[in-house]
Amino acid sequence: MTVKIPIEFSNELIEIIVQQVLNTLDEQPQNPEPINDLPPYPTRKQVKKVLRIGDERLNQWIDGGLKVIPFGKETRFDREDIRAFLTQLKI
Repeated sequence: MTVKIPIEFSNELIEIIVQQVLNTLDEQPQNPEPINDLPPYPTRKQVKKVLRIGDERLNQWIDGGLKVIPFGKETRFDREDIRAFLTQLKI
């Protein structure tokens, strides 16, 4: 059996709650970009781990213009190229 009880909040109470949430969010430290955690020339594995993406997404980025640096059998990236590419995607 389900019992539904309508609850009504006054506008004043809603405003107080909203203000408290906003104040709490302002006090939270801002997380720096995860790109800053990458080494200057990360491998595919490092990029995927730090940015929390998979092979498919990374391959889409490469197909979309993300520059790669061939390094022997590995593929590396320039951290600043990744930053510029992601900034371009947000526009």
